[in-house]
Parts: sequence; structure tokens; C-alpha cells
Amino acid sequence: MARYVLTITELAKLKQITSETLRHYDRIGLLKPDHISESGHRYYSIRQYERLGTILELKKIGMSLKEIQEYFNNRNFEKSYQMLKKYQEEFEKNLQEQIHLNEILLQKLEFLDNLSSLPEMETVFEKEFPVRHIVTFGREAGDREEHAMAFTKLESYIKEEIPILASDRVGVFADERLLIPSEELIPAVPMLLVSPKNAEESYLQKIPGGKYVCMYYRNGILEKYHPSFEKIKSYIRDKKYRIHGKILQIYKVDVTLTSNAEETVMELQIPVV
Repeated sequence: MARYVLTITELAKLKQITSETLRHYDRIGLLKPDHISESGHRYYSIRQYERLGTILELKKIGMSLKEIQEYFNNRNFEKSYQMLKKYQEEFEKNLQEQIHLNEILLQKLEFLDNLSSLPEMETVFEKEFPVRHIVTFGREAGDREEHAMAFTKLESYIKEEIPILASDRVGVFADERLLIPSEELIPAVPMLLVSPKNAEESYLQKIPGGKYVCMYYRNGILEKYHPSFEKIKSYIRDKKYRIHGKILQIYKVDVTLTSNAEETVMELQIPVV
């Protein structure tokens, strides 16, 4: 037995792990005790303390126990270097992915922060929009389930990590039937607003730029008339505007953010000349 030894309890305490972890390493042959007494007590040499430190550090960089066993088998400098290089490259790749996701989340939080500065609900205003792009199948959906299915499929044509959560891109476009009082769902076409570089071209369409009369309102439902529409219709009549194109309904706050219907916010955008 080595001159300087540590009991299993002492070694576990020094490396801040459990004794059961050391017993497991013994069972799989990764770190066997230097000596086991007749009474079954495990003792580890100081060299094994160094090996355990290497094992724990390799675990920290992501190696599995099986890979760590391979690391120690027939070990030489070149093999160790190549294995560490491989894990550094994987770590850097994962790190870049995490940085990218963090940037996306920061953008979404900025969008949510800006919701506090929205115009007052059911207040009509005008806005000039540039040409925008959507992904859409171009088909009217017959009911809520069809809309949900359409949005699910459309999402797969957006080349982004987190395209829907906390965004103002989910909506429909419809004709003037949307502005006629009715308890029924109005035929409308599901769409997702996108950057053209992040969408498959086959389902990409343009939304013309120009002047839009807009309004935010709460507790609305896509493809359905809302009583506040009377305000925007009155505004358009008073301004002697003419509706010129498809009417857009877009969620600003939707089910990805709240389960409370009273908290949902929608925007109505009506192109006019």
C-alpha cells in the first residue's frame, strides 16, 4: 500500500463529491482504490487524487464517463491533445449558439419593453409602412383549428431559432368583410411576418407599403369582427379615405405570453389611399 493514502470519505470530501460517486467509478473500472482492507475499507493514493481531479475536469468540459475511460486508455500526448481539441471546438460551437440565443432573447425583451409605449387602446392613428414580407399558403382557413394548423406549418418555413415567442408577426389578412358586424368567423388567410432572408422563397409574399390606418385593441380574436372597428371605420369615412388592399390583423401580445384573454393585444392595419 502507498505511504500516503486517503480514505474514501476523505477523498470524497476533498473533491467535494460523494462517496457513492467514487464507488461507482470503482465499479466501472475508471478509478479503483489503491488498496481495499480485509474489512472492505477503500484507500486511495495521492496519485489517484490527481487522476480523480482529471476525471472531474474532463466531466466539466462535457466528456461522458465512457469517453473519459477512452481518454485514459493507452494515453499519450497526441491522443490527449486531439480529444481536448475536439471538446474545445464543440464547446465553442455551443457557446456561439448560446450567444445567438441570448441576442434573440434580448431583441424579444426589447420588443416587450416597447409595448408600454404603444398608443392607447382603441385610439386610431396613421402609419407609413415599407414593403413587408410574409410567409403564407395564400388560402383562407375555415375555422380556428385550421388556422392553428396553418400557423404550425408556416413556422417550419421560417429559418429562425425562436420565430414565434414574444413577437408581433402572427396574423391574418382579409378583405372588407372583416369590418362588417358579425358573430361568425370571417374568411381570412393565416400569415407570419418575416425577413425575406429568413424564409423559404416558395411561400414568400409581399405586403405593399404605404399609408395604413391602425388601431390597437384588447381581447380580440383573429378573423373576427370587434366592436372597436366602428371607430376605425368612422375615422376612414371622416378622412374620405378608400380601403386599398388587404386588411391585416396582427397579434402584439398573444398566447405565447399570456393565458388571460384580457391581456391579449391585437393591431388592425387597414391600407388606405
